[in-house]
Parts: sequence; structure tokens; C-alpha cells
Amino acid sequence: MIKKHWGLIVIILVAIFWRFWNFDNRWVLNQDQARDAIIGLYALRHNIWPEIGSPSSAGPFNFGPWYDWLIMFWEKVIPTINGPWIGFAMMSVVSVILYYLTGGWIAGILAAVAVGQVENAPDMLNTVIVGFSSGLAWWGTKKLIKTDKWKWGIVVGAGVGLSINFHFQSLGLLAILVAIIIFDIKKIFGLGLGLLISFLPLIVFDIKRNGMWINSVIEYYTVGVNRFYVPVRWLTEIRDFWPQLFGSITVGINNFGYIWLILGLILMIKKTKVDRFWWILMVIFLIDIFLMRNYKGVRSREYMIVFHGMIILICSWIVGEYYKLNKYVGLLILGIVVSLAGVKNRQNIKQNPSQAQAVLEIKEELENGLKPFRTKDDNKIYFEQYQQSDMISMPMFYLYYRENRVGNAGTKISFCDGNRYICPKGEIINKNKYFIYINSRESWDKLTGENIYDRLMVNYGVKN
Repeated sequence: MIKKHWGLIVIILVAIFWRFWNFDNRWVLNQDQARDAIIGLYALRHNIWPEIGSPSSAGPFNFGPWYDWLIMFWEKVIPTINGPWIGFAMMSVVSVILYYLTGGWIAGILAAVAVGQVENAPDMLNTVIVGFSSGLAWWGTKKLIKTDKWKWGIVVGAGVGLSINFHFQSLGLLAILVAIIIFDIKKIFGLGLGLLISFLPLIVFDIKRNGMWINSVIEYYTVGVNRFYVPVRWLTEIRDFWPQLFGSITVGINNFGYIWLILGLILMIKKTKVDRFWWILMVIFLIDIFLMRNYKGVRSREYMIVFHGMIILICSWIVGEYYKLNKYVGLLILGIVVSLAGVKNRQNIKQNPSQAQAVLEIKEELENGLKPFRTKDDNKIYFEQYQQSDMISMPMFYLYYRENRVGNAGTKISFCDGNRYICPKGEIINKNKYFIYINSRESWDKLTGENIYDRLMVNYGVKN
């Protein structure tokens, strides 16, 4: 058995290495990740299931609750300080297996080392998990086409639906369902069932709240989206953005995307035979290019994760076709990609640590400052912050909340983010321009597990 699957085993080991090497300095403990981890812990401790997911920063709507449920799951399975982050990195490894099963061993290798995938692996955001769910959708699509069994449509529909639930960057994946139905309308039941299952929590939420969620989505796409405008020309799209996205995701070098473009054009000139799955993949990609052309917002790195799988699979097809033409040419292209990606991954890991270790160091320093205020019977503390100092207050709250040390009374710790605001004097810690105070006379906004959990409903103006 091991001999039969040794190639996949090696790919998994490579994926694990790049995703977990130096993990202590890579897991991302910023404001959003800490907030969502607190929400997950709060829900577990109070035996509640979040009915709605993370609020969108772009508009007056929220995403689905599956993301929060995953955080809760990993917190239970790996109850350590960065357990949910480890769980998300493990799901990134699973996505490599999905790409292997979808596109073959070349796709598996590219997914294991792709710089875009490795960069996001230690993060814990609703955008990041799109990499897993979209991989599930493409694997289901491949199996549905290959076996012609409608039950695989459930996997496709669920993968697409979960991706959209995680983040709306995935809306273009709905074209997968349309493409499959055009080829065979009999698959509509399985596809629809999978999609329904993924949206069932939001449907229940809306039934209970008179369509609150769907109305907020409609408001965003009819009114709210017009608040954003980032001008982009078609020439810039085709000449710069998309080729460079291929390069940055695969090897971390933007201009390498033009090499992918040239290699692909040569195959088109040679009129290479293309199977149905690859046609569907490439047509969906072109549709998403058109949809992105009409997106008016900022194209942040985390909003491009839905394209990672498509780009990895397209590049694996390119390498695979050259491998068929000439084994040594294909291996040469693959070797260059793996080498460049490896160098870039190592560079990113060494030179771009997250702030997790800095936050842990601040906590250690704060613990020393708290010693004179502690009693044998109670070491509870409560938190306050100046306006939106979440970048430091949320991670610190999370660390103490995990230790069950947050209370409504006791020693007061206050935070002010000096990167955003002019903070008052009297701090006991000033690190990375994060000002921290003990028992200050300031009266700022109080932080509790309850009011952080209630942020789930910030877009709707009511408590959950």
C-alpha cells in the first residue's frame, strides 16, 4: 500500500514541512483572528452555536457561520493556544491532497510548494479557508465528470456553497454548477442539494429574522458596492494583473507569470487536446476574470485565494502537457518552479514573522507588572481599550480568556494603539507602539467575552 502511494506520501510530507516549519513565528495573531478565536471559545463555554458568521468589512452583511463552527471544532480537537491555527494549517495540507486527486501528481507538487498557499497556511481567517472548500469543489467536479454519478454533485454544490459562505470572493464558482448543468441537466439535483446544505444555516437564520441576511446582501450589491471604486483598464488586467497573479501564487515572483503565459500560448498554437474537465476549469477562470473586471473594490491579497486552486490546476495542466511531449522538458519546468518556490518560501518564513511572538512577549512582560496587584484568591483582570485598539487588545484578551482569567472586576488592563492614536502617558509597557496601562484612571470601552461575541451582529444593530 505504501509503495503504491509513495508519491502522494512524499507530497504530503513536503506540504506539511512548508506549512509547519517555524510555525511558532508564523501563526497570525492579529485583531480579526483573535476576535474570531474568542467568539469560538465563548460559544463553546456557553453551549451556543453562532447563527451568523464574520461581519464583512466591505458592506453591511455577514458571511455564513461555518467558519466559526470550524474554529470551535479545532479548539475542541486541539485545545492549545494556537489550536485553531494548527487545524486550519492541517486543512491546507488536506487541500493539497484534493488538488493531487483532481489534477494528478504534478498538481499535488505545485499545491504543496505554491507560495500563495504556504503564506496563508498559518493564518486563521474566513478568507483563508476558501482554499480548502474550493479545492473540494474542483475535486468533486473532476469525480462527477469522470464517474458520471450524480452523488458527486453534492460534493461540488457543497464545496461551492461553503466557499461562498466563507467569503463572497467565491461567487464566481457558481459558474461550475451552471457549466455542469449545461452538459447534463440531470446533475441538477445533486448540485442543488449540496448547495442547499451549505446555505441551510443562513436560510434558518433568515426565516427566524424576516430575511435580515439576504436583504443586507441585496443592499450591498445594489447600493453599498458603489461606495468603492478602484479604476482598472482591460489592458492592465490582461497585460499585468492576471499574468503576475500566476507568478506570485506559484513561485512568489510576479514576472514569472509571463513564462506561464508563454508556455500556455505555445500549447494553444500546437492545438493540444483538452479534456472536458480542463475546458470547464478554463472557462470558469475566464468567467471569473470578467467578474473581477467589474468588481469595484480593492484587490487585497486575501481576496484572491479563490483563484489559487484554479491557477495551480491550470499550471499543472501546462507542465503535464509538456511532460507528455517530452519527459525531460516537463521535469525541467517542474524543477524550476519547485526550486523558485522553495527559495521564496524560505525567504518569506525567515524574513516575515507574524506578531504572535511579540504579543506573547508583551504578555510575559505584563505578567511581571501585574505581580504586585495579585492576590492568592483571585488573579482576575478586566480589559478596557481606547477606541479601536483591537490590533493589541484582541490578541491579549484572547490569551487571558483562554486562561479563564477575564472577569468583571479585579486588576484593570487598558490598551491604546499608538500606531493609530495619540495615547496618554503613564503606560507600563510601550512596545511596537502598543501602550498598555495597569489600573489607569482612564475610562475607556470595556471588553468582555459577551460584547466581543455580540460583534457578530454589528452589521445588523442587534444582539445575537
